[in-house]
Amino acid sequence: MNSILPSTTIFSSTLITSTFIALSSSHWLLMWMALELNLLSFIPLITSSSNHQETEAAIKYFMAQTTGSALLLFGVLLTYSSPPTFILPLVTPMVLSSLLLKIGAAPLHFWFPNVMASLSWVSCLILSTWQKIIPISILISLNLSSNKLIMVVSALSSLIGGIGGMNQTFLRPLLAYSSIGHLGWVLGISVISLPYSLMYFLIYCTVLTPLILILNSHQLSTMRQSLSIKSAPQQSQTALILTLLSLGGLPPLFGFLPKWLALEQLTLAPSTTMMTLALLAGALMNLFYYLNIAFSLSLPPLSMAAPTPPNSRMTLLSLPALTLTLLSTPILMTLI
Repeated sequence: MNSILPSTTIFSSTLITSTFIALSSSHWLLMWMALELNLLSFIPLITSSSNHQETEAAIKYFMAQTTGSALLLFGVLLTYSSPPTFILPLVTPMVLSSLLLKIGAAPLHFWFPNVMASLSWVSCLILSTWQKIIPISILISLNLSSNKLIMVVSALSSLIGGIGGMNQTFLRPLLAYSSIGHLGWVLGISVISLPYSLMYFLIYCTVLTPLILILNSHQLSTMRQSLSIKSAPQQSQTALILTLLSLGGLPPLFGFLPKWLALEQLTLAPSTTMMTLALLAGALMNLFYYLNIAFSLSLPPLSMAAPTPPNSRMTLLSLPALTLTLLSTPILMTLI
């Protein structure tokens, strides 16, 4: 897009505002209203390009989110019902299911890869990062007696994120399954340490941002198109490889840091052994398909069509985040 529409500015502002309203809310009703405002602000941003695929993705996203909102509201209302004795056991699973559906965690992830596959790269970035802030914040701050359920969801998300991305030829669904896998780590660590869980999510957002900006600047959507970046300047190829490996958690890149710190915490809790093994298995599968892409990009270029010239504005925007992604781990390791 060459220019920013006024409507885009308005809906982006309400999107940001709704997130801060939800994070500062102390009442369920106000939190639920902020979630709905967040949803209604993101839908116009998805459909701003009048693309039929994005319109279809917006409908799928709307249906999934409204289902989650309805479950959340119903679960909250049940807590205020007059005879709560036999209803209260249903409230916790209902509220958890609604939040897991909203963030696309396994086994309620069915909508997430399909929606990501049809969105623009900028919308994919927002959906994978900003749109998960409210549900994750609610989920990890509920302090419910359902840690075993959270651990099961965490293990499933990590495994499904790894398995689902193995045979993907399109980059958007691949990043969607990668997001599900990382979400498993965020939820799993929240059982042990809330600060480490928030740190993991923040670092994930920091690593994902330059990667999507690079993919957007070169207009890459498939594995085959990503190979065409070999004909681009060496800096672009190197940046793409390093951000992919960092997102996969290859040491000593920045993306390895949260997994390393998380494992230090998880190994101290014997009750999380099975979940930790599932998280490691999913992370290894995740790293495998990123290494596969990186090795393909490292091979000598074949004769192929020249890639789309990079958007210089998007490339410049990705440079600070890329520098932080690549250089922070050695510095942080000396401080730990």
